Amino acid sequence: MRSFIALSAAVLLLASCAQTPAEEVVVYDYFGDSAAISTPVLTGSEVLKQLETSDSIWVTFQAPIQAVCQTKGCWMEVQLDSTTTALVRFKDYGFFVPMDASGEIATIGGAVKKQELSIEWLQEQARDANEPDSVVAAITKPEVRLTVMASGVALPQKEVVEGEAATEEAGHDHEGHDHE
Repeated sequence: MRSFIALSAAVLLLASCAQTPAEEVVVYDYFGDSAAISTPVLTGSEVLKQLETSDSIWVTFQAPIQAVCQTKGCWMEVQLDSTTTALVRFKDYGFFVPMDASGEIATIGGAVKKQELSIEWLQEQARDANEPDSVVAAITKPEVRLTVMASGVALPQKEVVEGEAATEEAGHDHEGHDHE
C-alpha cells in the first residue's frame, strides 16, 4: 500500500511539473502601412461573399500567394478560393514584396474591386512573371478581374539559417538600384 501511495505521489508530481507546449507565435514582416492591417482578418471566401453586395470593399484578409512579380515584387496574385484569384498591387507604387514570397500566406489590408485590366498591363504582367513570348503574344483582349489596391501587407518572417543573410548580402549587387 505504501508503494502504491508513493507511486501515485510520484506520478502526480511529474504530471504537475509537465509543461504545456507553448503556442507558436508568428512574427511578421510588414510592407507598406502596417496600420492598414486591422481586425477582423477575413478569409478569401469571406471577401468574395462581401463583394456579392458591394462593388468595392476595404478589408483585411489572408490568402496564399500564387505568384509575385519577378522583376521587382511590384504585384502578386493571391488565391481567394479554389477558383478565384485576385491581382494585388501596392498603393502609390510605394512598396514591394519579396520576389520569393510565393507559397506564403499574406495578410493584406486594402481596397478590393472588379476592374478591367488592359491588354498592355496583362502583357507586362506576363513578362514580369517570366512567361514565354508566345504566352505574352496570346494576350489579345482586356480582362475583368478582382484587384486589390493594398495599403499594407504582412508576411510571416522566414527563418534565416545562420550565415545565410551575410552570404546573400555579400553576393548582392547594389549597383543600379536603391534600397529605400
